Amino acid sequence: MLNNNYSYSYRKTKNLYGRLIKYLSEGQKCRREYPQSFNILKSLSYFPRWRHSQRDSASPMADRLPWITFAAIDFLAQNLRPDMKVFEWGIGGSTLFLLPRVAELVSVEHDRAWGESAQQKITEMGLGAGNWNFSLVTPSPDGITTGRDPANADDYISSEAKFQGQNFKDYVTAIDRYADGYFDIILIDGRARPSCFKHAIEKVKVGGYVLWDNTDRIHYDQTMQAVDPAYQFIDLPGPSPYVPFFTRTSVWQRR
Repeated sequence: MLNNNYSYSYRKTKNLYGRLIKYLSEGQKCRREYPQSFNILKSLSYFPRWRHSQRDSASPMADRLPWITFAAIDFLAQNLRPDMKVFEWGIGGSTLFLLPRVAELVSVEHDRAWGESAQQKITEMGLGAGNWNFSLVTPSPDGITTGRDPANADDYISSEAKFQGQNFKDYVTAIDRYADGYFDIILIDGRARPSCFKHAIEKVKVGGYVLWDNTDRIHYDQTMQAVDPAYQFIDLPGPSPYVPFFTRTSVWQRR
């Protein structure tokens, strides 16, 4: 997910030919960047779904879809089971996607306005009454504006300028209330993602998965490269709904 206020103005390009050319161009770029994990033929199979997601009325909440790559959406759908316990940083379409499919969902959101609005919509849909634990944990002002790096998992900060002088430690460590190995799947799609990953990796059970969205961002490399090789890496770059460009979602399975 990019952010909850993302503009959909690019949808003005409604011409099928124009969209196909853009899609193919993105595919070529993705193949160059991720030659070992990107499947061009598989990406072509996503084109009808991607095009459908470009309609004016489309959104993660309206479609009840996570804002991750289509390959990652399919990965989730194939691996979720009704007895599973799942944790997510960042609520929205992913919450609507997960709630009917799992035994327990724990969601943590940093944005008060968005969190309260989404919570109301989810409740009005009749979801989450018995299996949803939602927490709103806003960032804490600390006044520190220099000497920290969003790539450093120990700094608990966001790369977005509007969050300068604030830290997300309480938000990230919300998962620490749970025992190691408690969750079957953990989805990282919120703020301070390197920090979230650091805390998530021990909270997923053996055989479980940690999904990290937008891993094409350069400042995530430091944390990704430091992962214990005992965790199996599954890379899922490619088209994502609601945006005209290809992105990347990555998965680690604890073995």
